[in-house]
Amino acid sequence: MTLSRRLVCAFAALLVLVGACDTGVTTGPKLAKDQVLRVLLEDQPASLDPGQTQYTYETAVLRAVSEPLMRPTPDLGGVVAAAAQSYEVNGAGTAYVFHLRATGRYWDGTPVKAQDFVYAWQRLVDPRLAAPDETLFAGAVLNGEKVSLMDPQRDKASIDGALGTLGLKAIDDFTFQVQLARPDPAFLWLAAMPAAGPIRKDVVTQNGDKWATSPATFVTNGPFKVTEMVQNDHISVERNPDYWGPKPALTRIDFAIVHDGAAALSKYKSGDLDVVTVQPAQAASVSQDSTLGHQVVKTPNLTVFWLVFRVNSPPLDNVRLRQAIAQAIDRNAFVDQIFQGEAMAATTFIPKGMHGYASTLATQRFDVAQARASLAASGLSSKQLSLTYSYDQTSDFAKATAKFVHDQLKINLGIEVNLQGLDANTLASRVEAGEFQITGARGWTADYPDPSDWYDIFLTTSSNDLPFWQSQQYDNFVSVARTDVQPSRRDQEYLQAQSMLVNEAPVAFLAQTVSWYLVQPYVRGVVTSPLDEWPGALQPSQLSISPH
Repeated sequence: MTLSRRLVCAFAALLVLVGACDTGVTTGPKLAKDQVLRVLLEDQPASLDPGQTQYTYETAVLRAVSEPLMRPTPDLGGVVAAAAQSYEVNGAGTAYVFHLRATGRYWDGTPVKAQDFVYAWQRLVDPRLAAPDETLFAGAVLNGEKVSLMDPQRDKASIDGALGTLGLKAIDDFTFQVQLARPDPAFLWLAAMPAAGPIRKDVVTQNGDKWATSPATFVTNGPFKVTEMVQNDHISVERNPDYWGPKPALTRIDFAIVHDGAAALSKYKSGDLDVVTVQPAQAASVSQDSTLGHQVVKTPNLTVFWLVFRVNSPPLDNVRLRQAIAQAIDRNAFVDQIFQGEAMAATTFIPKGMHGYASTLATQRFDVAQARASLAASGLSSKQLSLTYSYDQTSDFAKATAKFVHDQLKINLGIEVNLQGLDANTLASRVEAGEFQITGARGWTADYPDPSDWYDIFLTTSSNDLPFWQSQQYDNFVSVARTDVQPSRRDQEYLQAQSMLVNEAPVAFLAQTVSWYLVQPYVRGVVTSPLDEWPGALQPSQLSISPH
């Protein structure tokens, strides 16, 4: 199942290298004559406009053709130069100056200029565009929140002028300055997002909203350019002859749109696709296949699922009861049964593979003896408890999760859980109003790999605080950490916040999802990352095809 970054249904796991000895492009006689890579897209992109993309099957293409200022390193240790060759930040952490490459070019030969980044980022904040990433950029850039809250109709006449007040400035053709609303240690991750690539105003002015729908007008600056768009069939990208960096070994990437997982697997087996996603229903047969089992690549999407407890009403206002429930769930069995192995047990908030992961936090780990001790310490007995678990009855995943939790609590704690299946709209309204006891599975997928994208979920003032959990101390830690430019101190502030979240258990963490892919053995130079939409997506220019 595909999803937007904030709608959590992706699969992910441990950092894995494919062909660990082949960290670069194969050169010389080892290259196959046909340097075309064929990659599965699970759905038709609604848009490739950087200001409109939000799904993995859209950013999968966008990363290859559009280059933002910075690029994440595969291990998520930081960012490196991309369209910008260098940058400076002031001591307060409130102003960044990016120096663009003088050799940066769009595929039509036009230089990439600072004005193009000003325009592109203004579009992201412009309330008329309603960009999926609007809140991220509006919250970071000076005056962004104010401008983004303007009404597209009522304030129509003044929006263009207001965009000029944003902290975005082209000092000259190759110097882009960003003033922030406040210190933001995570800002460089925003500058590396696919949405942050440059856009030429003249192209959009001439072609309007359709500028990104045709290869002739979709003018981009990445190592590849779109050359074909066939609805519900394929999108082809070829080398950008004017790209500033080394010429990719691949001459073309064909993104084949195949909606059916079985059909995609069949195409892979026949050699018609080189990279495909393995669906959970296919996991067992693929892993047991003597050939396919050796071609599986597992990579993390930064995605975590959890159960939500309503903590402001008895009996789940009892922290020891919440701890007991969290400790009574066998997450390894959950992964095996519900995800068919395409996940890993999670007992903490920040996912493994991302900075801030805290493996030492143990309060929610599966331990039946400890769960029973916690229940006893709560002062409640299983016979006293009758809990209701509300779930979306239209979702097979939600239904299976609910039954699994029901069985675990019955077997391990003797607690009877009433399962309440509701339609999605009814469930949403009840959860928002606090008319539930337990619900799930809920979760989060990172917009960018920094803790600041996660902790706001459980702030007292957040609309995402579904447990109705309130902790002034947690709020303080998160608020201070968000603007703390001293890295080690910031890490400790977030660790304190995560410790509170794990220990007080307003939610019970369940699983970090795992993406399985099949990659043909002749695809070389693949280095995977938790941010990949497909193995190698972060650095497609380093891929090549060996003789086969």
